[in-house]
Amino acid sequence: MLSRRTLLAGATALAAAACGAPGSAPPLPARQSEDELIWASLTFADLRISTGFMGRVPNAIQQVTAALVEDTENPNGPAKGGYTLRSGFASPEQASIRPRNRTELLAWYRDFDADVFTVGPHQAQLLGEEGVLAPLDELIAADNAALLQAHYPYLVDQFRSAGALFALPVDANPTMVYYDPVYFAERGVPPVDDSWGWDDLAANAAALTQRDGDGEAQRWGLLTQEDGYWWALWQNEAELADPATLACRLQDAAATEALQFCRDLLHTHRVTPPATGLIEWQVSASSSSLWPAMLYLPHQNFSRDGYRWAALPRGKVRSVPVAGNLGIAVAARAKNTETAYTALKGLVDVMQPLALVPARRDAVARLGDFEKDLLPAEVAAIQQSLEHGRGLPPSPVMWEAMRSIVAGLARGDDVATVVSEACSVVEA
Repeated sequence: MLSRRTLLAGATALAAAACGAPGSAPPLPARQSEDELIWASLTFADLRISTGFMGRVPNAIQQVTAALVEDTENPNGPAKGGYTLRSGFASPEQASIRPRNRTELLAWYRDFDADVFTVGPHQAQLLGEEGVLAPLDELIAADNAALLQAHYPYLVDQFRSAGALFALPVDANPTMVYYDPVYFAERGVPPVDDSWGWDDLAANAAALTQRDGDGEAQRWGLLTQEDGYWWALWQNEAELADPATLACRLQDAAATEALQFCRDLLHTHRVTPPATGLIEWQVSASSSSLWPAMLYLPHQNFSRDGYRWAALPRGKVRSVPVAGNLGIAVAARAKNTETAYTALKGLVDVMQPLALVPARRDAVARLGDFEKDLLPAEVAAIQQSLEHGRGLPPSPVMWEAMRSIVAGLARGDDVATVVSEACSVVEA
């Protein structure tokens, strides 16, 4: 029996999958022989390969497939794994009769003649619970129990549900500081580095905030609330709610202290706009001179000329929200589950150096070899962020409570009121 929270998460994931499909993607190939595996991508993210904008997703899938086929020394590739591999993007947009509701969409997923899937975390959880994906735990235990230790555990956990693992992660997306070093120099502020804590963040954001003669902000020094204030709670050793019971924890002193700091950034220091989120289209077409000097953003979300990346300033502890975008899963109806599992490992292998931020520790250690556009300090900041990473919570109720927190602090509500309203969401 699926809980209300799981249903909400699944509905969101399925809606995202339905809306994110490129209309020009070629249909999923048909199986041509018994030893052939079909890799169906239900979602996809940017990789470090040249794909061309219009055909970005299908071209990337084909390039990954070709890379695995050409890696004849890979024990998990087709040459040594004893299979052939064909691939394509699978979207509800391609269905002759498009699914009209959740039931029809799940039926559409179940009908795939595919062996391996690319899925996002919420898709993996929902499709695993619905029996579309095979649990990987027994396959991994029989093969190599140390396999999971090669990945950051909080990324692996994002693909778990109901006590089972339904995909291996491919990439990671840590929240980091995106900042304008030229503007920093103009204002006499040193670049963000390991020495920064919360007091430094507030003081330097104040120095970076430009105001006109009437005191109105012309350029903000900081924006931190794009993905909520998880970073503030966690860095202050606080929780929004108990992960197991969802009992509200915002009344704890550490939580109220963290939220007071966020409120002060908004209304006392006045260094960040009282907005409930950064809407990409509002800033992407504007001059960099109008952007906040610093933004807390997931690493893969933005690319702006001149801006650079740094790790989040530390609180009591270093704790960084990290989201996974892509995972590789085995279909429950795979023709040969063991061979499909071999292909899964091969795809994860070949995609590690192609991911903007890989999910596996050995690939992250070599990130500087793969990513030539980053400065050495940025590579080190990404590596540090992943070492102190923490997975974003899967519970839609916790996210709803966080949205309540962001909105309440933006309005200027006192922390006690913010906490009361957020706890009422969690405990409803």
